[in-house]
This record gives sequence, structure tokens and C-alpha cells, in this order.
Amino acid sequence: MQSDKKIVSYHKIKKLTEKFKKQNKKTVLVTGCFDILHLGHLIFFNYAKSKGDILIVGLGSDETIKKYKGKGRPINNETLRSRLLAGLEIVDYVIICREPLVNYNMDHLKLTQRVKPDVYVVPLTDKKLEYKRKLIESIGGQFIACRRNPPNKIKGGISTTKIIEKSQEI
Repeated sequence: MQSDKKIVSYHKIKKLTEKFKKQNKKTVLVTGCFDILHLGHLIFFNYAKSKGDILIVGLGSDETIKKYKGKGRPINNETLRSRLLAGLEIVDYVIICREPLVNYNMDHLKLTQRVKPDVYVVPLTDKKLEYKRKLIESIGGQFIACRRNPPNKIKGGISTTKIIEKSQEI
């Protein structure tokens, strides 16, 4: 698929972001599992992209998600998830994050040092808000914690966990 070119390595993303800085393009980083892609993710990506020119999605690896989310996760493997994300017009690049877990949380140090984003957008519900804030501010980036906005006409919001729970009821 043509969009597979948007899935890049740590080495490649570093070169790309250096080029973007020279072009005065603002890079925005988001991270997550994005296991079952849904409208809430698209709203989040649109919000993040509005904060800059280039949207980079750091995608949790299968190994990381299994340790973090537990048995049976991820539902979709990292190849499927990365290709689906790369196929979205709003997403400019995808990098599969292979950082180790520290206290059951992914260490984003390597990723942020390579990408050096101008902006790091995370949901307000992120369990590592302060860690991520300090990390991005240490490299001179802007940290934005945003509220999860449920899609119109959907009561109670939408999440991968809710989708999985609902499918188990069937």
C-alpha cells in the first residue's frame, strides 16, 4: 500500500523531523495503543493536527500493549494498527514504539528525543501527564493535555475498552 511509506523507523523519523524544523514546520506528537480505531481517535487526531503542520503517531508495540493492557490485548497486531493509522489522511507518520515498560508504563524518553516534537498532545485522562509534561518541556516543546470530546450524539463517549465490553455482551 502507498500509505505504508508513512510507517517509519526511529532513525528515519529523526531525519524527517530535523528536515521539518529547517522548513519551519511544527511537528505534533501523539502516542497510544489505537487498538480498535474509532471516531474518538479521529477527533483526537484532528485536534492534535490543528496544533501544528506534521502529525506523528507513536504507536505502542504488541509487546508493550500486552503488558500494559493485559491478556487478550491488543486485539489487532501492530502491523494492522500501524497500516490503518498510516492510511488516514490526517496522519503524516507512524512509528511503532519499542520502549521498555517502567512501572507498567511506557518510557517515552527515546521517542521524544528522536522526534523532538514542537507539541505533544495527550488526553487529560493519561496516567502519565506529569511525566510527559516534564519530558516534552525538557526539550523545549509545548505540552497540551486535552479533554476527550465524545462524538456528537454518542452518550458517554467512546473507547476501545467500551467497544470490547459491548462486543462481549453479544
